[in-house]
Amino acid sequence: MDRKILCIVLCLLPILAQAQEQNYSEKKHHFIEMFRPLYLTTGLPLTEKPSWDNSDVKFQLSFEIPLWRDIKGSGIDILVSYTQISIWNFYAHSSPFFDNTYIPGIYMRKVWREDDGFPLRTIIAGAEHRSNGRDDAYSRSLNYALVGYSRSYRSGLVLQANLRIGPGWWGDVLNWELPLKYYGLLQMSATYTTPSRAWEFVVSASPLWNRSIANVNAEIARRIGRKHNNPYVFIQFHYGYDEALRECMDSYGPVIEEDGKVPCLYGTPVPPRAMLRFGILITPHSTLRGNL
Repeated sequence: MDRKILCIVLCLLPILAQAQEQNYSEKKHHFIEMFRPLYLTTGLPLTEKPSWDNSDVKFQLSFEIPLWRDIKGSGIDILVSYTQISIWNFYAHSSPFFDNTYIPGIYMRKVWREDDGFPLRTIIAGAEHRSNGRDDAYSRSLNYALVGYSRSYRSGLVLQANLRIGPGWWGDVLNWELPLKYYGLLQMSATYTTPSRAWEFVVSASPLWNRSIANVNAEIARRIGRKHNNPYVFIQFHYGYDEALRECMDSYGPVIEEDGKVPCLYGTPVPPRAMLRFGILITPHSTLRGNL
């Protein structure tokens, strides 16, 4: 099933690329558009010796469907979206999927634009569900409210902050460890795109309530060709617990007791994952950028 989804990703890349914003004054609307960036990467670990078993392929698929544009002339849009992040141990024996994260959501978005259509400020608010799609003791899910603010500058700089408030579940146990210690409640990012959009630089961080560390993401991207809707080749550095959740859960919880309850076992988490990846990227230059 997951390999079929990967094929769908590859088929959608050229279609969604055409749905990007060509310029500020002539924005075209489509039935389906990109929400978060689309990418396909291959990577190797930095905290241990690379091998066929610990190297991986990671991809993200994300799209939105606007339900209602510019409600009564207010500039507010209502939309639904779907994002999938998959880590695939492509090089290991039998090529299993290491982890999957499925993120459906519904949002309200307001963009303040200048006279030529330049997106000066953006506010997005809504609700997301984030889970690994399992229904057993190793099920992992979050339900949270998302509020995001983005400030764009004509220099190409975009500053962004997103707040996520909501509890998590391990199996059928409600707890705050997932959002506090592994995902983070606040995500901040800075994106700089050169005037020609030939280069893009991104750094983002989500502080964690866990020994004063953070999930960190940094990218350098170079567009292929001259057209604005062309894909980018990019290098991505990632450090954090959000990719280590599978290992954390396998190592110390949850377990199934005789009475059927599924408590979490507490202890020292496994180390965060540090990965260096190379791949291809299509970015909508949107509010939700960085490692969200």
